[in-house]
Amino acid sequence: MARRRLEAAIRAGRAIDTEQRKNTGTFTKVKELVTIELGEASMGTYSLQFSHDGEVLAVGTGNGGIQLFNSRTGALSRALHRGDKAGLPVMCLSFHPGLRDVIVSAGSDGIITLWNVTTATRVETVIERGNEINALDFSLLGGTYATAGKDQCVRLYHANSNKLLRVFQSSNSLLPAKEEVMEFGHGQRIFALKFHPDDDHIFVTGGWDNCLKVWDTRTEQGVQRTISGPHICGSGLDVKDGKILTASWVQHDALQIWDFSSGQLDRTLDLDADKKAGDFLYCAQFCDNNVVLAGGSGTSDVQAINSASFEILGTIDLAGKPIQALDSTDGGKLFAVGGASDILRLASLR
Repeated sequence: MARRRLEAAIRAGRAIDTEQRKNTGTFTKVKELVTIELGEASMGTYSLQFSHDGEVLAVGTGNGGIQLFNSRTGALSRALHRGDKAGLPVMCLSFHPGLRDVIVSAGSDGIITLWNVTTATRVETVIERGNEINALDFSLLGGTYATAGKDQCVRLYHANSNKLLRVFQSSNSLLPAKEEVMEFGHGQRIFALKFHPDDDHIFVTGGWDNCLKVWDTRTEQGVQRTISGPHICGSGLDVKDGKILTASWVQHDALQIWDFSSGQLDRTLDLDADKKAGDFLYCAQFCDNNVVLAGGSGTSDVQAINSASFEILGTIDLAGKPIQALDSTDGGKLFAVGGASDILRLASLR
């Protein structure tokens, strides 16, 4: 969540421009902007992230490749790693909040890599042996980052030294519906992790075991509480303004908003999906003006939905292919969509 803090600072600076100040109001539609060709060798898109200023889009692909694109034109700026047939998917990307020109990647090979985006070179690598990393996020102030994945543990690292600070253990079994085990970690793979946007020590995780875990890094056990329900299979988790957004890989009622304080379900957002195909979401994000973005393999598109009016504002698809990754910048005025396709699209909320 350090990223949202930095984005907000950049946007506040840009608001000095008079025209920028006038550009406020309610999003009412979705506009497709640019289509980027990745090629069949990419084996699809598994992760996307805009730089803090929104000028660069980083793309992680199924063959282990990482490419940087101009987010306005879609032109390729440089390849940090081209990938190959034996490569494994890059599951998460995050621009470092404290180190200029550095982006952090992690994926199914269990390797965390720091890259210099200017020189296109590796700065450092950290190996989580025997693990497949599915999620990575920086804390609010950017002093730490956490990872999670196949082995069900959550690891906390120092952001500058990359030293491992804590390992929060899993429950090592499927969680039964018993209150006394709710303080333990996940019982199956973790696919999503998000730090709280207003608290440097709190983060939320979700995975295959049909629940969310709220963690506090200041406590010995780590888990603060459990919210039962969401079945997370991708980056289908976001936290903003006291709410948690979840995108579950389930047939119906996949897109939900939860109250952070109470853990109670706030609302379920209906998607425009074929009843037989179902929702089956992989990813979702909060944007400005009560809008959320969500996509997956059931809908086979990303839908922009007003969470207050429940109106679907528009969709972006990849020619019928499943959506596996999305990211937005500037509150949703620019977003990217990728998935099981050799193309990705840039679009905007207007």
